[in-house]
Amino acid sequence: MTPSKDVRVALAQEASIDFDLQASFDKTCHISAEASRAGAQLIGFPETFTLGYPFWIWSRGIDVDLTKHYIKNSLKRDSPEMKRICATAAENNIQVHLGYSENDDDSLYIAQSHIGSDGLIRMNRRKIKPTHVERTIFGEGSGSSLLNVASVPGVGKVGGLNCWEHTQPLLKYHTYAQGEQIHVAVWPPMMPGKDGEALWNTTAEGQYHCLTWLHQQPIGKAWYNNETDT
Repeated sequence: MTPSKDVRVALAQEASIDFDLQASFDKTCHISAEASRAGAQLIGFPETFTLGYPFWIWSRGIDVDLTKHYIKNSLKRDSPEMKRICATAAENNIQVHLGYSENDDDSLYIAQSHIGSDGLIRMNRRKIKPTHVERTIFGEGSGSSLLNVASVPGVGKVGGLNCWEHTQPLLKYHTYAQGEQIHVAVWPPMMPGKDGEALWNTTAEGQYHCLTWLHQQPIGKAWYNNETDT
């Protein structure tokens, strides 16, 4: 597929609205419409933009109550909320590459969907292997998630990977082999390290050694300090 000569892309460097699916999707739709009005043809959202990245898993043991609340508010692929973002994409003539926490029969996955400007979902995938303690709440993607590049009329072939999937040479090679022309690299929030106090692979320094370009979301101080009130 030959892409347009010029493609205007927007990146949503925005904080998510944690534990509130409706408010989170209100914000997703608002940002998508705003990007379209600014002339963007494609907008990419960070990893688990809905409902926000569950950062508490890196700092303490399994929190059953918080995890149950997170599951309850995670997005189902065939849901009114997903249909709403599809409608927003169509109404505003914009491609939406969405990162979200997917709830499939109360099992969670780190997911991405590419929604066309016609409102049709052109690609769905799940992170193949969640990283480290992410596996305490997220499941693994299947072979279908290797089909991670969508052919988008007027834009080109758009693909995506999550977080540390970008450190997997064969996974990246497979993405390139599908003829990818635009890559949406989605990442969770990254904070500066504190003299060795933080896990290196969850810090900005640790990620910059892996990629020269990051697409991630900021988080509030309360979320970083694990002060979330459920």
